Amino acid sequence: MKRTTFWGRDEHDERLVEQIIAGIKTATCTPKHWYEQAPDEMTEVGEQIEVYSKLGEYMCTIEITQKYELPFGQIDEATVKGENCSSYEEFRQDHITSWAEDLKKEGLELNDEMIIVIEHFRLVKVKK
Repeated sequence: MKRTTFWGRDEHDERLVEQIIAGIKTATCTPKHWYEQAPDEMTEVGEQIEVYSKLGEYMCTIEITQKYELPFGQIDEATVKGENCSSYEEFRQDHITSWAEDLKKEGLELNDEMIIVIEHFRLVKVKK
């Protein structure tokens, strides 16, 4: 089974995993450029993924229910809601904060045309 961790501002920031366990985060997205750089982490619909904390502790298991691509400037309402954002603007600002600087270091600009891989999921299991 594949394993993943979720982004955080530092090694102790597990708010995204906490949102998954609480049932309020049901989607995640990644710039296609980064997604394709990690072929071992690419997913398929129906695949189950173990989620770990940044410190290596098993937290839960999710199952991919949908996967598709959209330009950053055309993110759909289902993704905004699945990312636990109250509006498209909140989604946009959260992801600019999370991605723009690191993309710039790679010579890429986060703009409305950048393709984003979107994965919706359901919570399957939580650690006991």
